Amino acid sequence: MAYPSRVVPPPARWQGEAAHVGVADYAPEGSDVFMRLYYPTLSRPPRRGPLWVPSVHYAHGMAHFLVDFTNPKRRWWQKLLARAAYLVGYVSNTVFDTIPVTLDAPPRREKPMRLVVFSHGLAGTRNMYAALASALASQGYLVAAVEHRDGSASYTAIHGKHGVTHKPYVHTDGNFAWRLEQIGKRVAELDAAVAALSNDAPPRNAFPGSRLDVGTAFRGLVDASRLVAIGHSFGGATVVAAMATERPGATKTRVRTSVLLDPWTAPFGPCGAEDATHPLRAAAAAKVPTLVVNSHGWGADLTPMYSHATAPWVEAEVEGTKHQDFSDLGIRMPTVAAKIGMKGSVDAARFFDLKLGLIDAFLESADRADADETCASAARALVAQYADVRVAVKHR
Repeated sequence: MAYPSRVVPPPARWQGEAAHVGVADYAPEGSDVFMRLYYPTLSRPPRRGPLWVPSVHYAHGMAHFLVDFTNPKRRWWQKLLARAAYLVGYVSNTVFDTIPVTLDAPPRREKPMRLVVFSHGLAGTRNMYAALASALASQGYLVAAVEHRDGSASYTAIHGKHGVTHKPYVHTDGNFAWRLEQIGKRVAELDAAVAALSNDAPPRNAFPGSRLDVGTAFRGLVDASRLVAIGHSFGGATVVAAMATERPGATKTRVRTSVLLDPWTAPFGPCGAEDATHPLRAAAAAKVPTLVVNSHGWGADLTPMYSHATAPWVEAEVEGTKHQDFSDLGIRMPTVAAKIGMKGSVDAARFFDLKLGLIDAFLESADRADADETCASAARALVAQYADVRVAVKHR
């Protein structure tokens, strides 16, 4: 098991037996979106599940994100060391680092699964948040983890009629105009993912090598009427932008609840007092209950969204955490992540349990008629169970 079984699912909040988890890579025919589906299954996971780093291209992509092999200022020996490090890391990954799920397993059919779309941060992939996606799937959710093709993933592959197009991470050097273009592309990908999965008969799976007929396997099993959107960092900005494009009464499937993990909203620019079209203001008008979980000292200013909110919101800031603690890095390689400054002092399993408890409590409370009161009280009650972790909570 690549991460401790006690982490997936956390026992503190969720009760009952957790389902086994299946995954399937899905590229709906006729669209330009690629995702990994995480869902409950009756199939027990094999001794060796799918690799967390799917291929050496992904290992190279992560190293490229950290080092930027195209930067002429990088010395040859720096690039050589980075290449050696990712090759060693990938070999280690093929031996030890797998995900405890079953690839292409059929989903359970007892009842429809509530749909969750997940948007990764910069240099993320469809596997970067596998622990979170697997935990949610073990409790009955269908999680569509989109691997964005806008140049923000550490690597992705586009399979076309004329072969495979390799697309590594694109360094933008602080070009926020380009980041805004990427956000537009990302929102379109989330829309395409939801459209495909909310279809009565999801389109054929065009991803080569997949053995699961998604169109048949998930027919009648997807509940998109209570759509949840979750995003980390740049993915958080993507979810904000997705909410900002929606209006109550729209005919398309709407985001009903959102979860923002350390949202990186800097590309939106400052929000003027009268700027009602700013994404944070527009998202506030969409009447979407929102949970925000921030690492300690995360600098995103969500005041324009909070002060104009038309739905409940809760923010929890967790002391001793860092930005990458929301991904799998702190769970899978805590020593390495801490050495390179990507992990805080908080216990990774404890934070994982707290984070999932907050998400679960919020999703449950946001559906209630008295959500304004219950969202806040549920968050405070849950945080009180973690006396060893300091959490600052504020709410509407």
